[in-house]
Parts: sequence; C-alpha cells; structure tokens
Amino acid sequence: MTPDEAANVITNYYFAPMRGERWNITPEQFAQAAQSHWPDCSTRLIEDNSGTAQRTRFAMTFEDGTERSGEYSLRSRLILSGYAALDAAEFVSWFLTMLDPEVSILFNNQEAIERGDYDDHVLPRAMGLRPMAEALATHLAAAIGDE
Repeated sequence: MTPDEAANVITNYYFAPMRGERWNITPEQFAQAAQSHWPDCSTRLIEDNSGTAQRTRFAMTFEDGTERSGEYSLRSRLILSGYAALDAAEFVSWFLTMLDPEVSILFNNQEAIERGDYDDHVLPRAMGLRPMAEALATHLAAAIGDE
C-alpha cells in the first residue's frame, strides 16, 4: 500500500510525549480548549476515586456526518479513534498549539501495534501539517504493507 492510499485509511492513532516527559495540560484544560475550538465537540471528564479528573473523552460529528472521537489522559496520552491521516494531523496540529514549541511528540497507529511495532515514532511537528500527515500515512502504509 502506498502512503497516498494509506492516507485515506481510517484507524486509531496514539500520541505521547517523549519518554520521561509529561504534557502540562489537565483534562479540564483539554476539554475547555476542545470545546472552544470545535463548538460541536462533546467532552466527558473521567475522575478517579478522589474526584480528580484523569481523562477527557471527546466526540465530534462534522457536517458530512463523519464522527471522530478520542481520549486525552492526564498521563500524557492522546488517542484519536476513527481518523484518517490528514484528520489526525489536523487534530494534533491544533493540540500542539497548547504545548511548548520544543516539545517532541511520539506516535503510532493501531495496525502497526497489532503487527508488533511497539516503537513510538517522532512526529515532525516543526515542519507543519502536511509533513505530519505524510509521516502518519507513511508509517501506516508500512504497517499495512506487511500483511
């Protein structure tokens, strides 16, 4: 499968900070920012037994009926469920506006993980939206190409 073909495949993408680092965004801050950016975004905070928000689940439905969802975790994980590469890159591009410019982000996708690729790959964030989408699609194409 070519990266151009893989770019249209709907899958789950996983993002995390470099090992040992944390994103300084609380689930509440993430929920508020997502709702401000996407008025049709619904969010739900998931709390631990002490009442502290640990995760934010979110969902959106676009004009064409496309649904996207995901989860942001206090443990500095972002999961995007049901995204194509460009959609995921657009979402992560927005998310990056909340992080310091020098913060690196790691990524992987469901197909690669299912095939035993547990290594996280660095997202080329400094180069813009198109290189991010290409990195996601190229990695997905390699994972699917192993079938």
